[in-house]
Amino acid sequence: MLTEKFAKGQGEGLVAALLDRDSLSHLDERHTIIDVHDSVVFYVERYRAANASFVVFDPGGTPLAVYVSGSPVVVRDGTGAPVGRLAPWKDRYQFVETGGDVLAQCWREPVYVQWLVDEQWGLTVLAEPAVFDRRALVAMPLICRLLWSDGFPRERSESEMLRS
Repeated sequence: MLTEKFAKGQGEGLVAALLDRDSLSHLDERHTIIDVHDSVVFYVERYRAANASFVVFDPGGTPLAVYVSGSPVVVRDGTGAPVGRLAPWKDRYQFVETGGDVLAQCWREPVYVQWLVDEQWGLTVLAEPAVFDRRALVAMPLICRLLWSDGFPRERSESEMLRS
């Protein structure tokens, strides 16, 4: 994954976000996912039409999905039609297709690296999406990290240092 910051005057602006009372988290960032051949698979940017929401694009810039922040997170396909929701369930988040079953689960666990603690997000796909681009489903761990990983990475506490 490559994370880029837009320069001032490009992408979304700080002033517009402040006026809209939008979250400043991950503003002016693009998260690009590449494969083993360095080809772009998809990229994720903030979706400014809704507070603290994200959109997944194919390499050509066509929207694949929009994750609209809320409780639960509403997931829309590239045309804007609702295709599911992302909601907490036990120790993970589930993607439930509209009118259907659970398609995937996203989980997280701490990762201890020397004196730091970070988070690792993973994805378990339980069924193939019927109307949803698979790349938009694969983006789910990144979306979850962007939405819910405040404060990571951080320094390890003394009790965490004793565990390793």
